[in-house]
Amino acid sequence: MSKRLRQYLYEHYAVNGYRTFKRVKKDFAIQVDDQDDSDSLADFCNIFVSVGSSNSLEIELCGGMPVTEEIADFAEIYHGMSEPGKSRIVLYITPQQIEALMDLAGRIRNTSEIGHTVNNENWPKICARTVSSLYRFVRIIKEYEHMRSTGLA
Repeated sequence: MSKRLRQYLYEHYAVNGYRTFKRVKKDFAIQVDDQDDSDSLADFCNIFVSVGSSNSLEIELCGGMPVTEEIADFAEIYHGMSEPGKSRIVLYITPQQIEALMDLAGRIRNTSEIGHTVNNENWPKICARTVSSLYRFVRIIKEYEHMRSTGLA
């Protein structure tokens, strides 16, 4: 099952659905944010997802993001960790817990005015895109779960 989810995510993010590869490695991290060529790497918040056994998801957000105590506590609830000095959090969820990312998105949205704490003056704009990326990821996982429950995946 986890192989199918990995492939599904890869097709949606890495190749925009036009081409598939026969095998996506188990530890392959898929970038699920909306970064484009004009973004500053120092300011942008990258979102990486790795699919483990039984479709467990490791979600890492890193770069340019203020990590508040509320966000750090949230990561711990989902067996993750935070590194505020590195603007990084990691959490572990299952597809059935995907709605938790909506809560995380709300917590991130609350940081839109404090980008200066991590020397990121572009954070208000990047924050909105990070939230949007999380919403899109949640939608894609829900689509996959629906397809799986109806026998299409």
